[in-house]
Amino acid sequence: MTQPQTSEPALEERELELAMREAELNRREAALRRAEVDDDGPPLIPGRRDELEIELTERIAMLERREKELLRTVEAVEAQRQRLEDVRADYEARRDALASRAKEVEAERDRLREQQARLVSASIELETSQTEARVAAAVAAARAKPVDPIPATKDLLLEQPAPPVPDAPISIDEWWAKQLGKPLEAA
Repeated sequence: MTQPQTSEPALEERELELAMREAELNRREAALRRAEVDDDGPPLIPGRRDELEIELTERIAMLERREKELLRTVEAVEAQRQRLEDVRADYEARRDALASRAKEVEAERDRLREQQARLVSASIELETSQTEARVAAAVAAARAKPVDPIPATKDLLLEQPAPPVPDAPISIDEWWAKQLGKPLEAA
């Protein structure tokens, strides 16, 4: 069943309209009673009285229908308000759960960063200690074995290298052949 979407001001207008109609009917009914009781006034026309009663009955029925419609509308608005509150509560619960989960994830990320930093630090320390051990071993090996400070320089000083022999001039074709790596061919 679809429920009409009516706002609070519209409901208040309907209530005011119904109250005004009810007051009008009450005024007319009171006028009829006074006319019946009033002996000094002219007697009511018999057909007119029936006509007024029918009109009064119709209006009362219409007011009752309007009242029922208004009650259904109010119930629909209350049901919508309740659904809205349920949805809002669900939304807030989900938002709180997401915020909590975000905090958990952030804490886990911080823990992983700290663990990674410890691993990097341990790796650097291990590498440093291994390098220090290698350097210490090399220093110990160097100290254990005497080394000639200027190796083989005596022999090099005694031997004079031969001066380079100038090459015979080459032709341009030979030069290009060396550059290209194959002999030039006639085109």
